[in-house]
Amino acid sequence: MRSLIKVDNLSLTLGNKPILKNVSFQIEEGRLCAFLGSNGAGKTTTIKCIVGLYPYSQGCITIKDIDAKDAISHYALGYVPEKENFPKIKVKRFLDSMNEFYHLDKAKVSETVEKLYKLFRVEGLENNRLTKLSSGQKKKILIIQALVNNPDILIMDEPTENMDPDARLIFYDVINIFKKMKKTIFISTHNLDEIQKYADDIIIINNGEIKFTGSAKSKNLYQMYEKYTGNIKQTVQQNQTKSITAKDIFIG
Repeated sequence: MRSLIKVDNLSLTLGNKPILKNVSFQIEEGRLCAFLGSNGAGKTTTIKCIVGLYPYSQGCITIKDIDAKDAISHYALGYVPEKENFPKIKVKRFLDSMNEFYHLDKAKVSETVEKLYKLFRVEGLENNRLTKLSSGQKKKILIIQALVNNPDILIMDEPTENMDPDARLIFYDVINIFKKMKKTIFISTHNLDEIQKYADDIIIINNGEIKFTGSAKSKNLYQMYEKYTGNIKQTVQQNQTKSITAKDIFIG
């Protein structure tokens, strides 16, 4: 099976502090890989290196066999950062800028965005300033911008943080659809209960070092997490219905 993301001996030092230490792993095509570790373990830093937000001089990262330092490699990605750093513009202008970045058909993207507004129940926010949204609304907009180009690879850093139970259920409906479409998904999360249901593979990082990579099949993520980090993070589950499904948008 083809590896769409390859990280090889990635090391990063900020100041005099080593943040990442010879990090190596691969994400296989069509699989959902959960990236686990405690706060400060190096998850966000690793992801930012992959998506081009952190410069690194030691190691190599490729996305679909293209060097991650080449901006062309990012066209295959949808990226949800852990925290937003929104400009002081309106929601519609922000999502239009994503359209411009990916050079997509404006009419088709506009239709997709409208459906995503309905899916995540944020209709009517397009003329609101991003900085005025609630934390949950901001997270939904971040997810929408990651989905507008129907990406081959989704990279998400704590995507369900600050989301209410309804929104989390909708989010995982999207994930289910993307898995059926054989998309490649890389999720950093503390929500072990949720991700246990969807993960094909797991990577565990602790103190900047990879401690485990392998299949999630038949694994208890709480036990694995505790074994390799000594910590347990717990989360909430949810269950409800919706009027529009991710299948309607991405498969039709």
